[in-house]
Amino acid sequence: MISVPVSIKFGTDGFRGIIGDNFTFDIVNRISLSLAEFLEDGSPKTVAVGYDTRFLSKEFALAAAEALVSKGMNVILSDNFCPSPVLSYFVKNKECAAGIMLTASHNPFMFNGLKFKNAFGGSMLESDIRKIEKIANDADFDKERTGKSYYVAPAALYQCACPGGNNRFKYADFKKSYIEHLIGFTGLDKIVPNADENVLKSLDVVIDPMFGSGIGYLSSVLKKFSIKHGLINNTVNPSFPGLNPEPIDKNLVKLKSILRKRGFKNKFAVGFATDGDADRIGAVDFEGNFIDSHKIFSIILSYLIKEGYSGSVVKTVSVSKSIDYICKKHEIKLLETPIGFKNIAALMIKEKDGVFLGGEESGGIGITSHLPERDGILNALMLLKIMLANRKNLNEILIDIFNGHYPYSYKREDLHLEEGKKARLINSLKTGNFKIPLKKNLISSNLIDGFKFEYDDDSWLLVRPSGTEPVLRIYAESKDAEKTDLLINKAKEEMDNL
Repeated sequence: MISVPVSIKFGTDGFRGIIGDNFTFDIVNRISLSLAEFLEDGSPKTVAVGYDTRFLSKEFALAAAEALVSKGMNVILSDNFCPSPVLSYFVKNKECAAGIMLTASHNPFMFNGLKFKNAFGGSMLESDIRKIEKIANDADFDKERTGKSYYVAPAALYQCACPGGNNRFKYADFKKSYIEHLIGFTGLDKIVPNADENVLKSLDVVIDPMFGSGIGYLSSVLKKFSIKHGLINNTVNPSFPGLNPEPIDKNLVKLKSILRKRGFKNKFAVGFATDGDADRIGAVDFEGNFIDSHKIFSIILSYLIKEGYSGSVVKTVSVSKSIDYICKKHEIKLLETPIGFKNIAALMIKEKDGVFLGGEESGGIGITSHLPERDGILNALMLLKIMLANRKNLNEILIDIFNGHYPYSYKREDLHLEEGKKARLINSLKTGNFKIPLKKNLISSNLIDGFKFEYDDDSWLLVRPSGTEPVLRIYAESKDAEKTDLLINKAKEEMDNL
C-alpha cells in the first residue's frame, strides 16, 4: 500500500509541497495514476511530461512517466528540463491528451510540485482538476486501482534515466519546435532585419532565468539574431542561492544593479527575468528600475490593439486598473476572473468571448493565438519586438500609452500566518466582522476571489488567501502612493484587531 497524507489538495496552480515531507514519490505516483484514470476511455492516450531544475524534478518526472505507463498511457518525456509553456506547446502541437509538469514555480528551494496541462495547451480547467483530486483522495484508491504499489525506487529511476535505456516511454526534444514557433509568432525574423540599425546596435539585453528552467531559451533566440546580451543566474542550482525564483522587485537586486551600470551609457539596455518554470516575467529598465507585470501587460495590450487585435481582454481581480484604462480608451471589453491562470484559460478557449489577451498580477500574461497559457519567454521577446517596432525603450513606450507618467501606485503585502490563524481571519471576513477601511467612500464589493473593496476615486483594496502558500495577501492601488499605503495599513490594523 502507498502511504500518503489523508488529503491531496490542488491550489491555485497545481499541487505543491515540501520535498520529502508532503511532496514525495508516493504522492507523485498517486496523482499520476489519478490523471491516468481520469483520461481512460478505452482509446490510446498520450501524455507529455516535463520538469524544471529543482531538486529531484527529473526523478519525479520519471516516476510520473512510469506510473502513467503502468495504466496503459503512452508517455513522451522531455529529454531535458523545460519551461512550463514549452510543455504546454508540446502538448498542443503533438495533440497529446494532457501534460504533467514537475515544478513548484516561484516557491523556495525546499518545495516541489506538479501542474496539469490540458490538450488545448494550457492549465487544466478547475472542473477537471477537482475530478482528478477526487480520484486521488478516494479512501480505497490503492485497493481498487493498483492492487500493488507503483512506487519506483530512486535507484531504478536512475537506471531508466538514459535515452535508449527505457522502452516503456519515449524521450523527445521539446525545445526546438517551440523556439521555431516563437520566432515565427513574434515575427522577429521579419522585424529584426528591418529594424533601425542604430536601435538594433544599441540594444543590450541582460537575461536572468533565476537558476530556473528558462536557462538557454531567450539566449538561443537572441543568438540567432546576433542581439547583444548577457546572462546572470544562468546555471542549474536547485538551492536558488540568495533568492526565491520569483521575478519581483525584491528578488532582482543583481539584475537592477547591472542595468544601472549599462543604462548609464545606453537607454536601450533592458533586463528580463523569468521565474522557476519560466511562465512569468519581470523586467528592468535602463535606469535599473523594476517594470512590474501591470506595466508589461499594459505595453503588450496596447501594442496588440495597435496591430489590429480585437475582442475581449481578461484580467484577474488583483491586476491594476491601468488595464481598465486602456480597455476603456479603445472600447475593448474587459472581463475579470478569480486568481489563477486556469480561470483566464477557461475564457480564452471559449470562442464566443473572443479573448485575445489575458494576464495576472504575478507576472503571467498569455496571448491566445499563441497558447491559452502564460509564457515568460514569449513575453520577453514581445517586449523586445515592441521596442524595435517603436524605436523606443520601455519607459518611453509607457509614457506614450498613459500620456505621461504611469498613473497608478500599486502595492502588495504578504502576511505569513499559520493555517489556523489564516482560517480565522478568512472566517471573520466572510462573516462581516472585518471593518472595511474608508467605508464611506466605498462604491462596490467584489467577492469573486477574496474580498475586494472599490472606492469612488478609482482606488481599491483586496484581501485574499494564497492558493499555494500559507499566506494572506493584501493588495491595494490608487492614484496616490500615500492612499495606497493607507489602505494597506488600515487592513493590517484590522487584521491585528481580529
